[in-house]
Amino acid sequence: MKITAKCVMGLCVIALALPSFAATDPTTPLGFEAPSQPTTRTKVRLPRLDAILCASENDCSAVLNGRALAKGQSINGYVIRAINEEAVTLVRGDRRWSLTVFNEQVVQ
Repeated sequence: MKITAKCVMGLCVIALALPSFAATDPTTPLGFEAPSQPTTRTKVRLPRLDAILCASENDCSAVLNGRALAKGQSINGYVIRAINEEAVTLVRGDRRWSLTVFNEQVVQ
């Protein structure tokens, strides 16, 4: 009989302790709602400049990530603004990058 009384007493203690675990954080401000999905920013890598091909001084194309592209085309969200014999200028949003064939310098 003593074992049964201890079991019943233990169950009562556990039953009384369960409601003390709050389903939400009691320190959150009133009316606060957590965002439904966390926002994640994906990083888009700067394309790799493989080559610059020029038929004439004003007629150049660039090979970026293995794709031949001309001025005005885009790759991974970057728009090709200018291509000359020495560099390719890319634009994304309000930022600008100048890539050289040997990537000696990347100017932002």
